[in-house]
Amino acid sequence: MFRLNAEYILLVILTLIMALLPVVGIGWYTLHVLFLFFVYLALANMWNLLAGYSGLVSLGQPAFMGIAGYTLAMLLWFFDTPLYIAIPAACAAATAFAAVLSIPLFRMRGFYFSIGTLLLNEICRVWFNWWRPIPVPGAPVGGGAGFGIRSGLSPISIYYLALAVGIASIILMRFILGSKLGAGLMAIRDNERAAATCGIDIFRCKLYSFLIATFFTGLAACVFYLFQGHIEPTGAFSISWLNVMLMAVIIGGISTEEGPIVGSAIVVLLSQLLPRYAEYSPLILGVLLTLIITFTPPGIIGMMRKTRLYNAMLKYLSKPIT
Repeated sequence: MFRLNAEYILLVILTLIMALLPVVGIGWYTLHVLFLFFVYLALANMWNLLAGYSGLVSLGQPAFMGIAGYTLAMLLWFFDTPLYIAIPAACAAATAFAAVLSIPLFRMRGFYFSIGTLLLNEICRVWFNWWRPIPVPGAPVGGGAGFGIRSGLSPISIYYLALAVGIASIILMRFILGSKLGAGLMAIRDNERAAATCGIDIFRCKLYSFLIATFFTGLAACVFYLFQGHIEPTGAFSISWLNVMLMAVIIGGISTEEGPIVGSAIVVLLSQLLPRYAEYSPLILGVLLTLIITFTPPGIIGMMRKTRLYNAMLKYLSKPIT
């Protein structure tokens, strides 16, 4: 049964504030940074669902993002599909792709599963670098040049889409973790053999989490490419997308609901600050990650949960309002 508590009220208040920012005329740079935060948040939440709660360290999420983005571009260019149909269809295509691949991938365990998913990114990049559809007047030729994505939406409308996706990812995580699926996933993560002994369907739980994460990852990708207005293989299947997810979850705290939120904010902040240091930015980022992994392995939220003040705040926020 749904119980109203301070957490939901705080989420509603913050959502309303974010929604009112374009109305009050805040600068576009700030909206752009918030747009990136919402997209990164959705990506981080879905990777946290896989790695943090399901024990599936998938390194192939950029492949699913690229499939969704290319499907969206094809539907808009070649079939003139309405956007409200094209976006769900693009996410469904990425999910179907993941469903087919889950059969061989789930036969792998641990490190081998991660390597198997990592190869998907390079395979997709090579394929789309080569693939050229039938030319259409006014459309790019495909291949390495990629395709334009014409949506007809204003940047503010896309900002609202990103806001909706980011907030939906938070609500979805809360719903999943409070369900039988979430309990089964955490049992599988902790001890797969014991979970199987208790009657948990290992394959079904993993498959559900894998497909849910893929669908929402594809949704975040569609919103991003609508804003960017273009998709090409090198960027679409780039390992940099995986870096964003890993950094946000590791810095914020894996296996925590708050971790991806804090981690995504830090990753967006770093993405705006580090380019100023040009060639030193990878070194700075590497040192930062090394320090976090060495001194705070549970991440920022993991460390904060060891303090009484933070636990008291969580207890207050989760208390039902009568």
